[in-house]
Amino acid sequence: MSLSIIFFLFIGFVYLLKRHEKEQRVMIEKIMESFRTNREYKNIPENIKEKYRDLFKDLRKQKNELDSSIGELREYRSELEITYNALVTKSNQLKYSNQALEKRVANLSNLNALARTVLSVIELEKTVDIILDAYFVLTGAKRISLYLWENGELKRKRIKGNISYTGEVFYDIDDWKKFKREKFSKIYKSLSENFLLEEEETVIISPLVVKGKELGVIFVIEDKDKLIDLDEETISALVIQISIAINNAQIYADLLIKERISSELELASKMQKQIIPQDVKSVFGLDIANYFEPAKEIGGDYYDYYIHEAENLYVTMADVSGKGMPAAFLMAIARSILKTLSTRGIAPRQDLNALNKIIYPDIAEDMFITIMHCKFDYKTKILSYSNAGHNPIIVYRAKTDKIELHTVKGVAIGFIKDYRYNQSEIKLDQGDIVILYTDGITEAENKEKELFGIDRLKDIIYENRYETSENIRISLLERLIEFEKEHEQVDDLTFVIMKNIEG
Repeated sequence: MSLSIIFFLFIGFVYLLKRHEKEQRVMIEKIMESFRTNREYKNIPENIKEKYRDLFKDLRKQKNELDSSIGELREYRSELEITYNALVTKSNQLKYSNQALEKRVANLSNLNALARTVLSVIELEKTVDIILDAYFVLTGAKRISLYLWENGELKRKRIKGNISYTGEVFYDIDDWKKFKREKFSKIYKSLSENFLLEEEETVIISPLVVKGKELGVIFVIEDKDKLIDLDEETISALVIQISIAINNAQIYADLLIKERISSELELASKMQKQIIPQDVKSVFGLDIANYFEPAKEIGGDYYDYYIHEAENLYVTMADVSGKGMPAAFLMAIARSILKTLSTRGIAPRQDLNALNKIIYPDIAEDMFITIMHCKFDYKTKILSYSNAGHNPIIVYRAKTDKIELHTVKGVAIGFIKDYRYNQSEIKLDQGDIVILYTDGITEAENKEKELFGIDRLKDIIYENRYETSENIRISLLERLIEFEKEHEQVDDLTFVIMKNIEG
């Protein structure tokens, strides 16, 4: 065989080998493609078909499992992302909450310190200044206006910041006392609408109320976009603090006034009791007993004695209209003037004429004085008397064994200018009894609003006609107490009992 033939045979073999390799390579690529695309390759040689199919099934199964795992991983990753985002949000919320909590704690600490401060301050003006300053420190307040009620008038007491609107209102005190919470809310709402506000501002209305007691209102002006829940909480807490502090300050101020008035009344009561004469048991053959008890600390009733030149006894019983300090003041003036007039030793009616002339120009229109002014002559046993609108004299006559009423007409002191008073007289015999009194006895009331009356008074005198003046006094007081049965004394109680024990 020639060399060329061998060469061509070699070349042909190589060609066949290369072609076979190419076909093998193409088939392998088709098989790999089937694995990658998960599509079964149909033209598999018989000798490897069974192994291919087993391998294809295994790979498909593994691919499905892998795809399932990848899906689960993706879901888990998505859940992780959601959880992470939630944690970031929670972390931010906790950070904000922690900041708010820290601010709340700080505010509570400040409010606690504020409470201790205002409770230690009892002046209203200082209390208001301290708490209004706290508004600016603890909240976003820009301007504040505080109003307080005084006898039905809502007065602006303090402002912080530039507020030109005053807006004070006034109501009749009796109507104001009947107002309900809704009425006060309407008043405050109406006032709030008159404040001049910037576009971004709002008014917070904070009524000041303690145990249903309406004290006033605070208007706080803030920026709308800066108003947060914490500010509202702080404002609410401050409102409670300032309400209690203002109420305490007002109570303390009222207490100081009451203590001052009480002290003054106590002093006035002592002075009044000092000018009421000491008990005169017996003078010029008269057995005497008396009693004085004002309805209040001081009263407008009075009785008085004056001995002139060792033979005349002046006895006066008077009742000034009204009660309390004004009545006591007028009583003291009238007593001093009349006692001075009695030193002249003239007739009782002349004393009353002079007293009325002196007092009339200066006495208030709604005040007056009723007086029974008497003069007992020791030598003649004659009791002369003049009456300025007072109760009649009660006289027990021993000879006739009867009770009599004696009086003359006359208006109260201070009613008519230059009025001329009348006069009458009574001759006292041995055993006769005379009683001068104010209407605190006859108008004494019991719980049923029944009056003691003059008849009961006359009966007591008659029943005790043989007793001493002191025993008559005791019996009269016992009967009064029994009649009133602990009912409050409504008027001054004053009387003088005189019994003639000489013939």
